[in-house]
Amino acid sequence: MRYKKDFTIHSYETNRFGKASLSSVFNFLIEIAWEHAQKLDWGFDALRSNNLFWVLSRVFIQVEKYPEWQEKVTVETWPTGTEGIYAFREYAITNEQNEVIIRASSAWLILDQESKRIIRPDSLTDNFRNFAQSKICRYPVKIKTNGRSENLVFAPVNFTDLDVNQHFNSVKFVERALNSFEISFLSRNKVIEIEVNYLKEGLPQDSLAVSRVSVTENEDIVSLIREADGVDLCTMKISWKAR
Repeated sequence: MRYKKDFTIHSYETNRFGKASLSSVFNFLIEIAWEHAQKLDWGFDALRSNNLFWVLSRVFIQVEKYPEWQEKVTVETWPTGTEGIYAFREYAITNEQNEVIIRASSAWLILDQESKRIIRPDSLTDNFRNFAQSKICRYPVKIKTNGRSENLVFAPVNFTDLDVNQHFNSVKFVERALNSFEISFLSRNKVIEIEVNYLKEGLPQDSLAVSRVSVTENEDIVSLIREADGVDLCTMKISWKAR
């Protein structure tokens, strides 16, 4: 049931410090999830043939160490069963010394392409119930928000923000959130934990703003808000550590 793939960190996947960016880590996890789902005959093509599609709902990532430019890493993933409407998946990224440097867990939804109705995974097949395997970290949970920042600045969804479902790409939410922090702050601090709740789909005509509320000195709650109706499309909890 496990699937693994080797990656080499390319220059375009790094940040100004020569280490893999958080966006690249997200991309590794999402890519290997798609590939494994395909091999299990529950991938993009299989679901689309039944007018269904996968949606990433929640993610939780713990970072011990970011891999460096040209470093080789192994990304491993495995399903861990279902709970209600969610199908869960775990990830481990290891370095060449076989040390786990990044742990992650994600929760996925299956939606009907026409009605956008959520389909329970175990209503489609009993196979999901047989996927339960060891957990490497806790499941992602619902994030509680506490107010919003003032003077929100809205910016439109761009063409390069869209995924194959014509929705605002899940990684672009994270990039917008991180880019709302000052360069000086990001130069001094790195993300060691991030939890993301994807709540609503972002569409091509939307304009989005970022709200940031500090919980502690080392933790922020960040929301991406749609201008048209003031709804949160995504919330995330970010924990920081000095570089």
